Amino acid sequence: MEAHAKHPDEMPHERPVREFINYIVGGLIAWGLIGWGLDLLLDTRWILFVGALLGATAGYFLASHHQRHRRREDSTE
Repeated sequence: MEAHAKHPDEMPHERPVREFINYIVGGLIAWGLIGWGLDLLLDTRWILFVGALLGATAGYFLASHHQRHRRREDSTE
């Protein structure tokens, strides 16, 4: 049984790209919301942008980390 079922129309490079974008957008949204909440609590306007930038950066590094480890696991199989 195959661990990762592939969609018949999916190109081999599409999945990592989609995951990469999902991590970046997810981090941006999550930390942007945290920043927005802190802006409301602290009556500021700049924490939202710092949170969104932090989230996008963290998403980029997390996606890179997962792709590196996935390549290692795929090469050992």
